[in-house]
Amino acid sequence: MISPKAAASIAWLFERALRENSVAGPQDQCLVSSRSPTTLPGDDAKKQLVVLSISSYVFRIVALFVFDTNTETAAHFARLAHSPHAHLQGQALNDAYAELVNMICGAVNRGLRADFRHSGMSTPFVLESSCAQYVAILNPSQTHAFEVAVNDVVRFQLLVCTCVAGGANLDFDVDRSAQEEEVSGELELF
Repeated sequence: MISPKAAASIAWLFERALRENSVAGPQDQCLVSSRSPTTLPGDDAKKQLVVLSISSYVFRIVALFVFDTNTETAAHFARLAHSPHAHLQGQALNDAYAELVNMICGAVNRGLRADFRHSGMSTPFVLESSCAQYVAILNPSQTHAFEVAVNDVVRFQLLVCTCVAGGANLDFDVDRSAQEEEVSGELELF
């Protein structure tokens, strides 16, 4: 079981991480909104699905990000990656998606560390977009969906599935007033 306090804390951590990591500079504006946590877009060749999980002994959070592969998105990710190219494509674009997912989930994982010292993350991996239709197999205790718009041009979706270990109760609250200390270039080994 997951308490409303814990569900709200996880949502808040993701929302903050999305806002902080989805912009390439101070000129960018990021709007994060909640949406109905139904399913993600299915099999669409114009979409890229990137998945990462955060786990502890008590829970597993599976974060599924769906990115467009259009020109505006490729240009934004080139700026995020500080690329000399105006647009990213192919493996370079997949790597930029994975890096953003890693940064967002890394911020969430650091936020969870106050309550769950033994949490860890997988590496981001890219799946065919058709895999999104099988999210129900995870049997999550709670889901939360976000829609992210950067400069009202670049859009992507995130579905956060929180699974709780059998018989466990997930009940915690993050300190929303504490300022997270700046962490840059730190490598976490497990």
